[in-house]
Amino acid sequence: MSFLTGFFLLAALFPIDSIQVEGLKRLKPAQVIGASGLKVGQQADKPDFEAAQARLLATGMLASVGYRYTSSAAGGGYKLTFEVAEVDQVFPVKFEDLPGTEAELMKILAAADPLFTNPVPGTEAVIKRLEAALNAKLKVTPPVIGRVLADRPEEIMLLFRPDKPRPTVASVTFTGNKAFATSELQVKMAAVAIGVLFTEDRFRELLNNQIRPIYETKGLLRVAFPKITAKRAGDIEGLDVEVEVAEGPEYKLEKVTMSGAPRDTALLKDAGFKEDAVFRLHEIVESLEKLRASFRAEGYMKVATDSTRTYNDEKKSVNMNVAVNLGRQYKMGRLTIKGLDITTEPEIRKMWGMKEGALFRDQYAEKFLKRVKEDGVLDNLGDTKAQFTYDEPRGIIHITLNFAGEKKDPEKKRPF
Repeated sequence: MSFLTGFFLLAALFPIDSIQVEGLKRLKPAQVIGASGLKVGQQADKPDFEAAQARLLATGMLASVGYRYTSSAAGGGYKLTFEVAEVDQVFPVKFEDLPGTEAELMKILAAADPLFTNPVPGTEAVIKRLEAALNAKLKVTPPVIGRVLADRPEEIMLLFRPDKPRPTVASVTFTGNKAFATSELQVKMAAVAIGVLFTEDRFRELLNNQIRPIYETKGLLRVAFPKITAKRAGDIEGLDVEVEVAEGPEYKLEKVTMSGAPRDTALLKDAGFKEDAVFRLHEIVESLEKLRASFRAEGYMKVATDSTRTYNDEKKSVNMNVAVNLGRQYKMGRLTIKGLDITTEPEIRKMWGMKEGALFRDQYAEKFLKRVKEDGVLDNLGDTKAQFTYDEPRGIIHITLNFAGEKKDPEKKRPF
């Protein structure tokens, strides 16, 4: 006889001496026991256990529920054990356009559902039960509905809000801006915001991604958006979002330091960081790329940087530290040449200057092919391409040079 029906049947009622739950991950045993409707000490038999099993399955929180029961050690009652499997896929609970704080709304759900946790399964039974709890307490019109949705692909949630269309952005206006024309800011925001669902958090994220970098090209590092007002856009379906801009003062780059790599100040100087000059984001971006390129030229092909800023608002300056993650230092592996005949291929190979086992030099292959083409080493040379193959265990990079075209005189000109 399976555990779903127990190990034996008794016609008489006996007290439940203990209840245990196995298989839990998020839920607590007390929650499951409470939702089962059974209590220690009550008189029960198999039909009561089956009814408890059905109640637990109906919650929508559990993927499966089984039970088993045996005589307790004293022999005067049942030792009952539920064997459960929770629903694996769960979603964080969010609220939108509902009265009350998030904490207050969470309390409503927790009070109405003994199995409530955050995140929760997005099953129909769970959603309907939580909807009913919010509607009974809030009494809003239109009523509250819950839906599993994603404002961003990586952020799926169970959202509770009034049963009406969610507002989208129809237009964006700016006030307080002086360094840039309103039209310029509008063009930047229109590309990412028009037609997009409006929430203030999401809209601020778009502002920080689209508008803040523009201001940072002029050293206005403390630009802020203190007030965002969204209202119906006249006869147009959607919202007119007005953004107040506080541009703030101009900041200078005081000092640049580097961590995580040899602290060679010459590297920072060669990268073009301009200390004691206006902090201009586009120049910083260019300098960071030059810095990474200098490391790639030494074989650190997967180097990464992460810059952090420390502001001195009194001096209107900023210090920047560049944390460098060098990664592995690669060496040159095997050189393969394709598309040339047996007489031209050896000559081109002689021209190649990066020897096997030497530190890999980024951009060498591209420059080599460019010079071969520009100097006319080969007649009718078509497309050329360098293909990299990483041998991670050995820390080497194999290169394949693909040529197309007829041979000229390879001794005529050598690129390196």
